Amino acid sequence: MRSTKNITAPPPHIESKDDVNQGDCVYLNNQEELFQVIGIDNAYEKCWVREWPLNPQGSPVFEISIKQICHNQIKN
Repeated sequence: MRSTKNITAPPPHIESKDDVNQGDCVYLNNQEELFQVIGIDNAYEKCWVREWPLNPQGSPVFEISIKQICHNQIKN
């Protein structure tokens, strides 16, 4: 089953905090796992993410800096 969520692709770095939207699936710096953006606080350049796809027991949400998000190419 394919996800209908946006999966970000290049450019290699976030150009601005406006490039990240709630619901986007993104990679974090130095991580191979995919994460979903749950919420964004542009004033503090923070966002909340959880691992994607969701785990059957739930995926914990955690806060990170928007600067930690990278737009890597999707690995098949």
